[in-house]
Amino acid sequence: MSRRTAVLRLARDGDFRRATARKVAQRGRASVRGSAGARIGAGVRLTGPGEYLLHRGSLIHDGVQAFVADGAVLELAPRSAIGARSVVNVATRVSIGAGTQVSWQCQILDTDFHEIRDEDGRAGPVSAPVTIGEHVLIGTGAIILKGVTIGDHAVVGAGSVVSGDVPAYSVVAGNPARVVGRTSGWS
Repeated sequence: MSRRTAVLRLARDGDFRRATARKVAQRGRASVRGSAGARIGAGVRLTGPGEYLLHRGSLIHDGVQAFVADGAVLELAPRSAIGARSVVNVATRVSIGAGTQVSWQCQILDTDFHEIRDEDGRAGPVSAPVTIGEHVLIGTGAIILKGVTIGDHAVVGAGSVVSGDVPAYSVVAGNPARVVGRTSGWS
């Protein structure tokens, strides 16, 4: 074996060991929270008295901040992930379907945090559940607002602000997000 091959093998082995150690640490953090089989990255802040349903195979990347209010639920299905440095605030329920990937620095908010009144003084609902279907891709910096349902296999463009429902197999982009195309899926 040449010296170069030996050095590459050591580097590859070192990368494998670091990746394995990271996964073990992520599983340990999830296990401590009662979510065996899920993975939670470093620096994640999961606060609030609500319920976290992190299914086996789900992943919360480094630096995510989530708050789940009393009586509220955050559910991540198997193979779903929330990207690094994202923010999730749950007043009622946020459900993320199997195989869905939320990119980094996204926000998912099922609440306005404040009562907003129309011109007649009537207050609208402060909170409404967010449902994200299976195998959805949400691009970097996207914001998902209260009451939104995103259909299976949809793609949300980077930086989009989603304030209305997204049909299955559609591509949305912009502020506010609008359908800009159709998709048969993503990988």
